[in-house]
Amino acid sequence: MKLCIHLHKSRKGGNARTPSCTSTYIIKVPISKGKMMMNQKTFRFNHEWTTIFYPERPSGFSILLVGGERHYIHEKTNFWMEHPGKRQMVDHLLGKGYTLFATNLGAHWGKEGASDTLAELYAHFIRHEIVNDKIHLLAEGTGALLLESLCMHLDGKIRSIAMVDPELSLLKRYEKEKENKFFHKKFMKEISHAYNMETADAANWLKGRHDCRIPEEIPVLLMHVINSYEKNLKAHYQHIASTHPHFDINYITPEKRYSIPYQMNSFFKRHEKQL
Repeated sequence: MKLCIHLHKSRKGGNARTPSCTSTYIIKVPISKGKMMMNQKTFRFNHEWTTIFYPERPSGFSILLVGGERHYIHEKTNFWMEHPGKRQMVDHLLGKGYTLFATNLGAHWGKEGASDTLAELYAHFIRHEIVNDKIHLLAEGTGALLLESLCMHLDGKIRSIAMVDPELSLLKRYEKEKENKFFHKKFMKEISHAYNMETADAANWLKGRHDCRIPEEIPVLLMHVINSYEKNLKAHYQHIASTHPHFDINYITPEKRYSIPYQMNSFFKRHEKQL
């Protein structure tokens, strides 16, 4: 596999309120046995590595990828390219003409600062790319914890939201992690760090958190890969869906997870009739 990297100079400076961009790389990576090339731009935005995936034949629509602690983006690699299932998803969506973009958020656990960063990234992306200003969101895992605040930041600019095995409740996650002492300790430490509080205060704070709420006018598709080790997750998803008029859930067996990108594309297309 050939990797072509070209370094471009860009402006430096800025702070959390004034987004900054440095070190841009244009990377071309073969897709599907060399039949097409992926154009990928990687740069620093607000001090974090950020990437944009460009389709060969743009449709004019774009998708913001919202991840969590697992969805790393580094200078020359990222989770979306390295994980086989995510790579398949990115390839498929690029093949349908979508421009995809994402930034490194780390273990944010839904903190407001992470959604602020995504809102600033959206503004930067729309200013510099030739795309429709109403975007789709694709959230995985703990990335879904940012959806409520992100929807407020991007009011009127979100077409639809697709989620894959989302984390929609910090309280539910807290209750789950209590089952394992090691993971519980790690979780409480990360929550305390993310929300700038003492670890001893985190438990009471978590008990007061509500489930993620998505505005009723935004259509939602939740795709859940069934896992026999999970307890009451299906009921939890159904409860959240029952409070939203445009919320669909698709349950997928592990051997059928390859169908996820196809379901996403069909869902997104249904919400592109109005520009």
